[in-house]
Amino acid sequence: MTKIIDINNLNFNYGNTKLYENFNLEIESGTWVSILGANGAGKTTLVKLLIGLFKSNNSIIIDQITLNKGGIKQIRKLMGVVFDNPEIQFVAETVQDELAFTLENLQYSKEDIKSRILEIAKLFNIEDLLNIEPHRLSGGQMQKVALASALILKPKILILDEALSMIDPYDKDEIMKMLKKYHEDNDTTILNFTSDIEETVYSDRIVGLYQGKLGIDGPAKGVLNEERAMKKLGLDLPFTVALATKLKLYGLIDDIELNMDKLVDKIWK
Repeated sequence: MTKIIDINNLNFNYGNTKLYENFNLEIESGTWVSILGANGAGKTTLVKLLIGLFKSNNSIIIDQITLNKGGIKQIRKLMGVVFDNPEIQFVAETVQDELAFTLENLQYSKEDIKSRILEIAKLFNIEDLLNIEPHRLSGGQMQKVALASALILKPKILILDEALSMIDPYDKDEIMKMLKKYHEDNDTTILNFTSDIEETVYSDRIVGLYQGKLGIDGPAKGVLNEERAMKKLGLDLPFTVALATKLKLYGLIDDIELNMDKLVDKIWK
């Protein structure tokens, strides 16, 4: 796989406080990576560095473009970004207008706009919301619309900054499954910055941050078995993993399973 994000010896201070010091991280194209950490770990700061809100002094290369004043516009065209409060991202009067907003600015044809809206609305099951004002939606519906807006241009990279933190567990699981399908169908690189370890079970890789440093890094299944490492990050194992670990201990399953539906299937075999 090729690298799509390359962070080399990144240094960043908040005033006199050094948060990142000679920090290095590579992200391969087409992977889903969870950037995991408790509050204060440096996740949101790293998001702001990646999207150019904070200066990174040429330490970040995205899709072979150096993130600086000269490359920022080109890099932002590669990205879709969703923050923890989707409501602040809405600018249009209806969901349909919200989805069309960026496409119209880029002068897509009316036919292309209609086609893309219908395609993304179907994926996120929001067809019945298209004529509703975004601010009248529930938290889960708002998040689906925000994700659909971020993905309608089919960006190479999707960045989520605690984007599912205000959603109930049922809606969150539904959205994660939709994202997984989109990720697999479009080979999109996803960076999910989160403090909720339950969200990491859909990812290929987990990078654990602790006070601006790499606390853990590896394939999701392996990392989620490292209870000591999770404790070091100030986090607990996901319920599914904790349950699977106990079931394996008692010989009821042969291997750890991250997905609850698949775990249930294993139990009943």
